[in-house]
Amino acid sequence: MIGDLIDGATTAVGRQVRECITGAGSCENQDQKSYNRPGDLGTALCQADSCCVWDFVQQELVESFRNQNGTCNGLARASVRLGFHDAGAWSRNSGAGGADGSLLLSSDEINRPENDGLQEIRTKALQLLDKYSRYSVAAADLVQFMHNVATVTCPLGPRLLTLIGRRDRREANPMGLIPSNNATDAIFLIELFQNKTFTARDLAALLGAHTVAQQLYVDPSKAGQTLDSTPGIWDMNFYREMALPEPPSGVFRLPSDEALSLADGTSSRFEAFTDVTFGQTVWNQEYSAAYVRLSLLGVNNINRLTDCTKVLPGAVTSFSLTSSSPSPSSSAAPLSSSESGNMIFCVLLCVFILII
Repeated sequence: MIGDLIDGATTAVGRQVRECITGAGSCENQDQKSYNRPGDLGTALCQADSCCVWDFVQQELVESFRNQNGTCNGLARASVRLGFHDAGAWSRNSGAGGADGSLLLSSDEINRPENDGLQEIRTKALQLLDKYSRYSVAAADLVQFMHNVATVTCPLGPRLLTLIGRRDRREANPMGLIPSNNATDAIFLIELFQNKTFTARDLAALLGAHTVAQQLYVDPSKAGQTLDSTPGIWDMNFYREMALPEPPSGVFRLPSDEALSLADGTSSRFEAFTDVTFGQTVWNQEYSAAYVRLSLLGVNNINRLTDCTKVLPGAVTSFSLTSSSPSPSSSAAPLSSSESGNMIFCVLLCVFILII
């Protein structure tokens, strides 16, 4: 268990989170959005609903995250990575760190090598914080909210349990909790995540965020190559293509991904997530549970958080770029030059391993 839930789930939200991260309940809500704002921004009616301001934030984010063809863009991918980096610098023994907004509020943390490439999305987040902080929007919540909006904006992505009320921290998160770019030993990586309260199964699910990822610096001669063939869609192609003897043309394979795809404890999940019938559903469920846990590392007031999942845009549960009407398949055209230019970020183990 994590945070103040170690001492018990004493509220409805606390019990919801406990059930979510233990598998007794769901961590995602794939319903379409039905929330209606009670009033305009800044009005008494809006201020009386702590989720109201976040509906304005999500509207602005969706406009920034979505391409005209419905796929998600580089800012969305960067927001996924930002969420991981702010929350991930935490361990059972760190005493501080986690999902506290320090990546925005500390002037030092952003300058660490592992955070290279996050400067642009951090600037975007700080602009939003400057605009909405007067309406009680905090940095720690904003970073995780941006991740959750980005995830559901990517077609086929999960609509995650979204909680508001974390406490901000201006001091930089502890150093040494994010591995370097040469951390390719599967046992080391699994143990690193175990010290963050994750199982190997959780790690395999989180790794799937590479479905919308791209590398620039692991191999500069192949800078810009994506980690699967449909980088604007939150689909299973990352897992499917990891099972191939060689990656498809133009797709880059990280040594750490390959190691974990073959390791005890993670390889079976890679295989499960490739299932044509159930793979997407199972992966979204397991990713959601693992990421909700990640988004609450270092948070010690979970029982007092507010569930604002209702303001997220509706999930896109079927998608195709080859038809005018959505279908269960997910195919994507090659990246345009503008999309390739925007896709300057990578997520998860290029979140936790210095890809950018």
